[in-house]
Amino acid sequence: MQKVQLSWSLYENEQNTIEKYCKNCRHTTLFTDTNIRRHNANGKNIYRFAIYKCPKDHTWNQKLRIYKSFTDHVETVDMTQQDQAETTTISIMQHKENGIAEITIVLDIILGSHRIDKALSTYISDWSRTLIVDKIKNGDIQLNGQQMKPNTILSEGDHISICL
Repeated sequence: MQKVQLSWSLYENEQNTIEKYCKNCRHTTLFTDTNIRRHNANGKNIYRFAIYKCPKDHTWNQKLRIYKSFTDHVETVDMTQQDQAETTTISIMQHKENGIAEITIVLDIILGSHRIDKALSTYISDWSRTLIVDKIKNGDIQLNGQQMKPNTILSEGDHISICL
């Protein structure tokens, strides 16, 4: 059985904030982008919204774009962007098929605060966050050779070991 070592750099997403009047709070407050996007259609038009939240979890939807439903509203995806997205995620099943027994991830650069369960669920394509939490609790996923809690914050130089 073989071992694979990967190097990751984790960056925090930039949070967009907009100062706006909140109807529920009844004063002007900062709304933070949740990075959730949704579509809504009424038959003639298709609307794309960004969902923002105030500190008290009230939501506001910012209209990003309007498409006509009978036109060619689908944007084409550039193949180079798709290739870059594929290189940032790893497939556990593909590594298992290739006879890999253990994956070690070395964290070179970390900007911001990243939990181990959230980071792994973002970058492992075929495991859910629930499954990752179970594997952390079982000891199949270890941080620096030790068992830890799923909400452990990652640091630069940490080694994540995943036993397949």
